[in-house]
Amino acid sequence: MLGIALQTVRARWASFAGLFVALGLGVALLATTGLTLASSVGGARRPVWYDTADVVVAGQNSITVVVDAGTEDEDTSSTSTNRSRALPADLAARLPGAVVDRWLPGNGHPWSAAALHGIPADAGPRADDEVVATGGHPGDRVTIAGREFTVAGTVGGPTAVYLTDRAAEQLSGGRIDALAVRGRTAEQVRAAVGEGPRVLTGDARAEAEPNPDGDLLAVAASLLGTTAGVAAFVAVFVVAGTFAFAVAQRRRELALLRAAGATPRQVRRLVLGEALVVGAVAGLAGCAAGLLAAPPFAHFMGRNGFAPAGFTAGFVWWPLLAAFGAGLLVALTGAMVAARRAGRVRPIEALREASVERRVMTAGRWVFGLLFLGGTAAMLIWVPVDGPEAIALVLLDAQLAITGVALFAPLLAPGAAWLAGRLLPGVTAALARDGARTAVRRTASTVAPILVTAGIAATTLSATATIWQAQADAGAARLTATGVLVNPVRVPDGGVPVARSVVYINQDDYAEPFDALFAGPGLARVMRVSAEPADGTMVVGHALAASMRWRTGDTADFWLDDSTPVHLRVAGVLDPSVDLDDAVLLPWSLGPGHADAVYLSGPAADPGRLTPAQYFTGLEAEQRRMNDLALLTVLGMALLYTTIAIANTLVMATADRSRDLAVLRLAGTTPRQILGMVGVEALLATAAGLALAWALAGGVLLAMVPHLSAGGAKVALVVPWTPVLGVAAVCGVVAVIAAVAPAAVALRTPAARMAAVRE
Repeated sequence: MLGIALQTVRARWASFAGLFVALGLGVALLATTGLTLASSVGGARRPVWYDTADVVVAGQNSITVVVDAGTEDEDTSSTSTNRSRALPADLAARLPGAVVDRWLPGNGHPWSAAALHGIPADAGPRADDEVVATGGHPGDRVTIAGREFTVAGTVGGPTAVYLTDRAAEQLSGGRIDALAVRGRTAEQVRAAVGEGPRVLTGDARAEAEPNPDGDLLAVAASLLGTTAGVAAFVAVFVVAGTFAFAVAQRRRELALLRAAGATPRQVRRLVLGEALVVGAVAGLAGCAAGLLAAPPFAHFMGRNGFAPAGFTAGFVWWPLLAAFGAGLLVALTGAMVAARRAGRVRPIEALREASVERRVMTAGRWVFGLLFLGGTAAMLIWVPVDGPEAIALVLLDAQLAITGVALFAPLLAPGAAWLAGRLLPGVTAALARDGARTAVRRTASTVAPILVTAGIAATTLSATATIWQAQADAGAARLTATGVLVNPVRVPDGGVPVARSVVYINQDDYAEPFDALFAGPGLARVMRVSAEPADGTMVVGHALAASMRWRTGDTADFWLDDSTPVHLRVAGVLDPSVDLDDAVLLPWSLGPGHADAVYLSGPAADPGRLTPAQYFTGLEAEQRRMNDLALLTVLGMALLYTTIAIANTLVMATADRSRDLAVLRLAGTTPRQILGMVGVEALLATAAGLALAWALAGGVLLAMVPHLSAGGAKVALVVPWTPVLGVAAVCGVVAVIAAVAPAAVALRTPAARMAAVRE
């Protein structure tokens, strides 16, 4: 059967061309993301700041959680933090001559650390209100940890702003982040510092340096994983739809094979063999394309803030092997249902003269369609689409719902296209809507890829925009402050300083990060809270308290962002609200010591004061921009698949209906009228797909509202119409071109000869 499959692919190359392109694009995308992902997690980071130190001493930066303690299955899970724990204040005395280093916001360091980079000792700042920087100009004003300084001079070396040792100690609260040692071995240093602190040499010295690229690499890995997941999801749809449509067109051909003695098993092997041949060739082509595309894609991520500047991708063999295997798996998975249907073709169907639409809503479609739609409903009811995993949950809900609706496409799409056609007058529109309603497989196969792309676009873009807006509105509504100062130089009288960070909480045997808000005394004056954090206590968001089973009066154990363990009494639990449901409010004494913002309770007299609405709208503006760009990147990939799927389906369908077009010509219909009918029919199928996609998106959005509005917050649905309508326009243009172009080519053949052509 493999030999017959090769002959079939060669004879019907036009039918398999779209499938080859779709699989090749999918493998190329998986190879590109795999190579880039391998580059984002591979390779050791070399020290930059401590490259001249022989040994570096730093605090611990990992959290270890014991799993199944006391049992024979006892194990541990570890989480690394970007910030290291502070070193004991007396540790410097045990290492005479070591450079005491403190990391302050904006790459601030004590002047003594400049000795690590060969900077002359007399080039430093002269007063506590001056700094020396590696950039800028003398006389510039800079703010570090809420305090203003004047740039007194510039020096070379790694990017840094040098303060006097006394100013750095004051701003850091005496915190020591690292000790840089020269002229001693690791064993000598380890003997002096004892157990606890890390003693780092070689490339491990980089672990003592803040890693601003760490979060970016995590963002890159998340985006790449999402892109690969959506690619696989859409690819299975395209391949499955293409094979199903191809099998439906070849029913008489397959029936002839059955009549010639082929068994159902052999017919199934034929279809799977075709998928194997196309998948293997497309896989090789996709891997080659991925090798070429990975470096430019990595540069694109670096330029747009998804990865560190200068990020690139190199050759790694295992992502290519995984992409090739995934391509074969997608091809075989997509062809499996079509192969099963092909095996059920009866020999008597070889005698059929007309191509009659058979029952397409099988029992399997009903069962699995209802299961997917039921799973979507259950997810939306019992798993709130909010919190840190909101985007991932939206994508999952969208994929479940799209799969369910796509399974019902043969039932819904023709009727939706016919209803859309009722809005158009004229004979051409009447023929188009009747064709869309009667050609069930063609209409459903055209609608499915449009449903996938438009559904993902409308659902994810609208849901995430709605969540962002709901969080900003809830945060602004919670504040009773008269205004907000951002990155303040000083805290005005009556103001409450706040700083945002993360904490790590043991959830399901893993240290998960959660948002934390450090607040100064008097928080209840400027924010609606049921309790106020003070030394030794904390306030917990409603959803987090419920998941951890924390109640007022309980003791909560968790870790700060530098892995320092803390034990605080729960002073209160906040009412349900989307802004702080998964967050903790902590006392100012545990925080970084400098304010990100100050909530004001007095009259509007401070320059630069923002309203609460302005503050919360701009609070995560950059994260929103990155989020939108990431979604549009994923959607751009999905739109490529849609283009291929629509074009392939309509080209195959037009080639199959050449006799129908010839009959219309012989009946007196002009070529212009036929092309108009074909184009309108494609537009009606597009309209049906868009209607189903937008209805699906509307259902997901409406199901989100009760969760987002918990606690009485008002939720406004936000739809970014520009990208949503842009996706719709592209689908419509591609559908019309893909339908009209092959029809125009077919009409060049004389009508009498076209009518005499048999299948």
